[in-house]
Amino acid sequence: MPGKILFVDDDPNFQKMIEIFLRNNSYDISFAKNGRSALHLIQQHVYDLVISDVQMPEMDGLTMITEIKKVNADLPVIIVSAFGNESMAEKAIAAGARLILNKPFESKALISAIETFIR
Repeated sequence: MPGKILFVDDDPNFQKMIEIFLRNNSYDISFAKNGRSALHLIQQHVYDLVISDVQMPEMDGLTMITEIKKVNADLPVIIVSAFGNESMAEKAIAAGARLILNKPFESKALISAIETFIR
């Protein structure tokens, strides 16, 4: 059975596109619009994977990763970002991200990344 994914992004259009794609691939997906909302959901529900943007209001993705690791050090986090650069990637990995996907990415790259952490 596919795992439960929390997708964190402040772009409602991108969320909708991801929702349609992942539900069509039988994934159970929840959404948060920023890191603060994501942390609230993580404290209330069990997730197998978090996929998050970096630049968001209230709490950015890098801060969110640090806070997630305090609650659940084993929860894998994939970062997706349109503003990917080597410095951001290094900071995300240092914070605890397991993988970086640069937007735009192909759907097969997303599925491959998900399957790396959810079997």
